[in-house]
Amino acid sequence: MGAERIKVLLVEDDADSRELLAELLEFDFDVVTASDGLSGLRAFESAHPDVVVTDESLPGLTGTELARRVKARSARTRVILVSGYTQVDGAEHCDLMLRKPIDVERLSSAVGRLGAEARHWSGDDARQ
Repeated sequence: MGAERIKVLLVEDDADSRELLAELLEFDFDVVTASDGLSGLRAFESAHPDVVVTDESLPGLTGTELARRVKARSARTRVILVSGYTQVDGAEHCDLMLRKPIDVERLSSAVGRLGAEARHWSGDDARQ
């Protein structure tokens, strides 16, 4: 179903940032949230999102470790890493890295583009 909305998993340990970003992304996408790396991995396994947006500095698992595990389970899933740093070890596991503070329009545009790419790569919206 091409009309199905892109599924996004947002992993952010700061509650205020997580809630605000989720509210803004929910205008265009179906959003599931998690507050740390391990719950993010569990949410990924149950929700099968098209795109994972993750902070780098998370309790449990870093964003790059989460990205590595996501890609090992589903190469089609796109990962956007958010960090205050310009270079992050392990960023090669991510499809895009955005610097903090987040430009919400740029994030939304990237989620839409990468979500469409994930769907196309998997044969529209096939779920694993």
